Amino acid sequence: MMRALTAGDPAQVGGYRIVGRLGEGGQGVVYLGEAPDGRRVAVKMLGTGLDAPDARTRFRQEIGYARRVKAFCTAQVLASGELDGLPYVVSEFVDGPSLAEVIRERGTLRGAELRRLAIGTLTALSAIHQAGVVHRDFKPGNVLLSRDGPRVIDFGISRALEESESEGDHLVGTPPYMAPEQFGGRPAGPRADMFAWAATMVAAATGTPPFGTGDVPALINRILYAEPGLGGLDDELRDLVARCLAKDPEVRPTAARALLGLLGHHVPEQRLLAEGQQSATPPPGRPPGPGRRWWLAAGAVTAALAVTAAVLLTRSAPAPGARTPASSAAPVPAPRDGRMALTSTAESKIPDTRITLYENAADPVWVSSYHDQRDGTGYPSYVRDAVTGRFGYFGGFEEPIVSPGGGYVASLSATRLRKPDFETVLIRERATGQDRHVRTVDKPDTLFHPSWSADGRRWLATVVEDREQDRVVGFAIVDPVAGSVKVTKVVGGSEVRFGWGADDRSVVYGMPGGAVRVLDLDGRPVRTFTGVGELYAGGVAGTTLGSVFATKCPKISVNVCFWDAESGGRKGEARLPAGGGYHGWLDDAHFLATVPDGKNTDVVLADATGRTVRRLAIGPKREIARVVLWFTRK
Repeated sequence: MMRALTAGDPAQVGGYRIVGRLGEGGQGVVYLGEAPDGRRVAVKMLGTGLDAPDARTRFRQEIGYARRVKAFCTAQVLASGELDGLPYVVSEFVDGPSLAEVIRERGTLRGAELRRLAIGTLTALSAIHQAGVVHRDFKPGNVLLSRDGPRVIDFGISRALEESESEGDHLVGTPPYMAPEQFGGRPAGPRADMFAWAATMVAAATGTPPFGTGDVPALINRILYAEPGLGGLDDELRDLVARCLAKDPEVRPTAARALLGLLGHHVPEQRLLAEGQQSATPPPGRPPGPGRRWWLAAGAVTAALAVTAAVLLTRSAPAPGARTPASSAAPVPAPRDGRMALTSTAESKIPDTRITLYENAADPVWVSSYHDQRDGTGYPSYVRDAVTGRFGYFGGFEEPIVSPGGGYVASLSATRLRKPDFETVLIRERATGQDRHVRTVDKPDTLFHPSWSADGRRWLATVVEDREQDRVVGFAIVDPVAGSVKVTKVVGGSEVRFGWGADDRSVVYGMPGGAVRVLDLDGRPVRTFTGVGELYAGGVAGTTLGSVFATKCPKISVNVCFWDAESGGRKGEARLPAGGGYHGWLDDAHFLATVPDGKNTDVVLADATGRTVRRLAIGPKREIARVVLWFTRK
């Protein structure tokens, strides 16, 4: 519960407005803060009475430990610094009661709810231990139950594994949840966290920790010598909890091994945390993205490939000197110019799939991220490292799209659909690794169909008011450098999606009856073209045919027609093989297409007539349909 600020509390810390007090502990005070975009955060600051040099050093070390931990079922660290010589750390604010509060006020957990708690907390401990950190005070009060599942918090007394664990006669932890070795002066490593985890699960299921509470000497004696009380703990958890409560720490399983056991099936090591987090997420009122797909796009700016839909997102690279001035001094990398090579020189597998990429180092466009929508995968997303070319895990239920030039990643999380007040988009600056959540639209509005501008400086999305009816009411443009957003309300219709217009100074969208309309960035109509056919969503591309948009041809809908973005005159027509799909331009002479190939689907480079000139990828039809590949200019 938030409490009022006192006279000595700061009004602002590191750009975050301080709203109230969340708590006070042995190291300092935790405040509720508010970011400039309205997002709430937790700000922990070293107490003024603990400002000795060694206390400041320990606090800074704790910040370093917390930064090591990947944000899987934990509260993510967002920033850190010092205010008047006192160090502070800013982390994600987890909006939800603690497990201790839930047990006290509502009672014990059962069935699927208890299982999600067990999986989520094991996921958090796996992430903590992978980072070389021991929590050392795991208990119901340090587990928060958010809408997105359990989160483990408070690394206030965590320690790096390589540090000395000797604490002399000083007990570190909360006695009912402490392992036997912590009372005997022995090192308290990750296996002590597993003992505390098991004790917490017993408390969640029965209302009381396995060795009770009360007089500390008697409690310690029971922990050292007595058998634990497991109450009516379900069979699925009972055996695991019993092993984790073993007196000998070497008998207890690791967090990762325990998590694998609860998941019940083999999970590759690199995806274990994502699988655990997804399995711990409570089912929403309706599945993420109801009745819609994670839309794909393709083009010289950013392109995605998913055969569940054919959505164009394509722009040519800007001409030299045509780039918009940056809104800050931070440099934004320019996208690479040039055309795709006509032959491939290397092939590689998309990790954990049967999709093969065929690439050439000279290509100005490559697969920069992908999102796995297959059932049972946890819906993880991966982003490619610009130097090594390897794909690294980005998050579960995220839609990361790398900007042209690779300066930023923008991601919409599926969890935004459950938020009651407003939405944010995650913007990651890749040079620094800094994340910002930019506030976008207020509910009931939500965003879909994102795309980057050609120069990688602005991000566009369609604003939908009614997800049931897909009622589109406008578009939003985010400036990642300035962290600003502009929402323009203009239309009320269904199945509309906005794309960038010519030179990114306008937007386009399709209208009923085969019409296409161009608006300026303030939402004012510029021109309307009638009778051109159903628009391939995404926008205008600069090509050898001129600046064109693409539609399903009015008379032969299996063909792709290209129309001049200024006059509306027809500039060309492409014929694809039977069952083929158009996915937007990759350079000024070639577009991306999919072609059936027996049980597989070919992803190919095609010229303006639809003739295939090179294979870019191949994979089983179902995988190509459910693993969204985003192509971006390097």
